[in-house]
Amino acid sequence: MGSCGSLVTALVVCVAVLPTACSAPSSTPGPDAGPSGAVSSASTPTAEPASPGWASEVTARTRQVIRTVSSDRWCARIYCTATQAWERRRGTWVMVREFGSTIGPRGWGKRRQDDGRTPVGVYRIKVTFSTTPGNPGRMPWRRRLPTSTVTDEVGPLYNTWIEEPGRTDGDRPSMRWGFVVDYNRVRLRPGVGPAPVPDAGSGIFYHTSRPRHRWEPSEGCTRLEDPSDMRWLLKWLRPEARPRVVQNL
Repeated sequence: MGSCGSLVTALVVCVAVLPTACSAPSSTPGPDAGPSGAVSSASTPTAEPASPGWASEVTARTRQVIRTVSSDRWCARIYCTATQAWERRRGTWVMVREFGSTIGPRGWGKRRQDDGRTPVGVYRIKVTFSTTPGNPGRMPWRRRLPTSTVTDEVGPLYNTWIEEPGRTDGDRPSMRWGFVVDYNRVRLRPGVGPAPVPDAGSGIFYHTSRPRHRWEPSEGCTRLEDPSDMRWLLKWLRPEARPRVVQNL
């Protein structure tokens, strides 16, 4: 899958501009689109009003939301964000965890391939992934291999997960845990499903930061700064809760 991991891989990850340029445009929203210091996870649930502002943008049957918004809690850079885990409990939305994260170096508003921005809107999770032999959670899952990538090459394989012969970095540390955001009609198999929009962006993931580079921006993906937080998310997500990803709403 792609390499939208750290800007160093692309400025030099998006879990890969390699063939996975974590870049996709705001103009091509997903199916549900509506519109310095150490990081510590919030372990105490924080109750919010029954209908936070973004709640009307998710389906009535959605009971889990992964929400990422701009935040200066971690640092003052435009790409520093907070990623939150929300659950709907008896009709009330409650934030159960919060993590430090980063997005593209130019902030929000993806419009084209390699524009350094992260998409805004509401999206499904296409598939979770890990390098483990089995699924660490309950969501649809695919094992990420050294050959795995989501391509950004012009042509019929654009924004498609493939296994590329000769590739050896598909299982690099920043891509060992995460999920694919269903953005710009990403495909899990060549030719299966609606065709992605050319140059609209490829390989938009949630994954983790590179070791010893926790606060680098991505090329358009969202990167959690602590791999243990991503592992928690993958185990927390449940398909019956119809989870959604809410970006900057």
